[in-house]
Parts: sequence; structure tokens; C-alpha cells
Amino acid sequence: MRRRGMLACVLVLGLWAAGAGAHNHDRDMAERLQALGEVLPLQDVLARAAHDYPGQVLKVEFEQEDDRCGSPGGPSEGCWIYELKILQDEGRLTKLKIDARTGETVWVGTRPLHRDGRRGHP
Repeated sequence: MRRRGMLACVLVLGLWAAGAGAHNHDRDMAERLQALGEVLPLQDVLARAAHDYPGQVLKVEFEQEDDRCGSPGGPSEGCWIYELKILQDEGRLTKLKIDARTGETVWVGTRPLHRDGRRGHP
């Protein structure tokens, strides 16, 4: 996957929601885009994701990608993506890519974790 520009911020769910510990520039960009109606608030995206993919959110990234973002007509220019990593039951690590504009899940990947927390097959 080609990425034209990436605005990534590793976020701990509670810290980002409270506005503490996140990079101010990244948070400011997300807030500006929300104010313009370009993207959904993270809390809305997390609530939707929790319904279909319950578990503990380990990581959130906010980035701009060239790939298709939930628009059936084809690629949209520089669409914004929330990328979530969720630890689910039985040690499954699930990675979601969610169109930040629509809240639609555009990609899902799941893999088991070793008992010691490493990725891969047990």
C-alpha cells in the first residue's frame, strides 16, 4: 500500500481522549478536520468499532492514505484513516482501518499472539 502522506500518532486511548500525552500537532489536525466536518471524532469511531470488535484498544493511528476509503466509486484523494489495534478474547490481535470520514471499516486483519505477547502463531 502506498502512502502519500502520513500523519501518525501513537495514542493510548484514555490519554488521547483526554487530550493528554498526544502530540499537539496531530491532535490539532484531527480537531481541525473534525470542525470542518471532514472526519468523525475518535470517540464515535471507537464506539462503532467496539460494537463489532470488542476488546482492549492498544494503539490508534490517524493517517492520510491514497488507498480507497469506503467510497464505492473508487479511490478518494488523500482519505483519512483511523487505524486501531485491538486485543480481543483468546489473545487475538485485530487491526482495523476505518475511513475517518464515514466510519466504515475498510480493512480488517487478525492474528494470534503468543502467550508471552509476541505476534505470530503459537
